[in-house]
Amino acid sequence: MKPLPEVEIYDRSLIFWPYRKTLAAVLREAIALTPADGRLLDMMCGTGHLLGKIAEVRRDLSLHGVDIDERYVSHARSAYGAAIFSTGNVLDWQPMSPYDVVVCSGSLHHVSYELQYKAVANIARMVKSGGTVIISDCYIDPYLGAMERQLAAAKLGYAYLREVIRRGAPDDVLGWTIDILSNDVLMHEYKPSLRQRLPLIRKHFARVSTTKTWPSVNDGYGEYVHICTFP
Repeated sequence: MKPLPEVEIYDRSLIFWPYRKTLAAVLREAIALTPADGRLLDMMCGTGHLLGKIAEVRRDLSLHGVDIDERYVSHARSAYGAAIFSTGNVLDWQPMSPYDVVVCSGSLHHVSYELQYKAVANIARMVKSGGTVIISDCYIDPYLGAMERQLAAAKLGYAYLREVIRRGAPDDVLGWTIDILSNDVLMHEYKPSLRQRLPLIRKHFARVSTTKTWPSVNDGYGEYVHICTFP
């Protein structure tokens, strides 16, 4: 498995990846849906980039980020002083009290297929009754069997790579994008199809609204955002 990149490469990649469109959508929803003086958690927050952007607009919020990678948590603490950052695992970390909004953006595919249900269930326990969970992720086409999964992962990875090449990404970003393709095909990362993921989400929320952010073609693979609410 190719490890996650250093902080500088990861943050630079956000300029070129299609994921930038998803982040923009998640940012808009988080800003709009968090009540005044509310509490927002970014679970699997990575380098803290999203919370930094939220803090620029919503200075009234209490912001908390949690990630398992100590490198990213350390960077976030030094770069984004408006939020609190902690080290924790999405499978078992729990707050002292629930949040108004919980975000988990572009990260659940790092959890193995057999444990993604546990991650979603744990996230659902982090939010208040009547609160909102915003989940985004990148999905591959539906598949049956190991070979179809590899082909679906290759299709997504190639489309991602073409996009960053067209946007003029530097070599380090291209290299990491190629590593993502490799990790997906070799199943070191675990991108499901949308058809696989939706039942896991719908099991825990009364309403789930799903929007595709990339690509614009009417195809199964790509980036999606789920807005999840309780009764």
